[in-house]
Amino acid sequence: MIRTMTLSLISALLLSAGAPSVARGNRDQDNLREAAAQGQVIPLNKLIADVRSRPPYNDMTYLGGPQFDAGRMIYALKFMDGSQVVVVYVDARTGRIVGRKP
Repeated sequence: MIRTMTLSLISALLLSAGAPSVARGNRDQDNLREAAAQGQVIPLNKLIADVRSRPPYNDMTYLGGPQFDAGRMIYALKFMDGSQVVVVYVDARTGRIVGRKP
């Protein structure tokens, strides 16, 4: 019985510790949608299509799962170039490519 109560308490603590990051992620997503609706940022699907149309990315496979840095307003888009993953950093406001790894 004590073991069950201890496991329940630990589970509750772990779940509550993760809640702020989930809430922050939802808030960032909501802010991003609002900014796109107001024309402050380019919608993600348009950004992806634009980058995929440019050489050399038009010959690469887009991997999906974009990441967004809300502080810098930068998307990280992943592409596969042969056997190498290429991350392209795109300004969400302008659509300009601002970096790449490798």
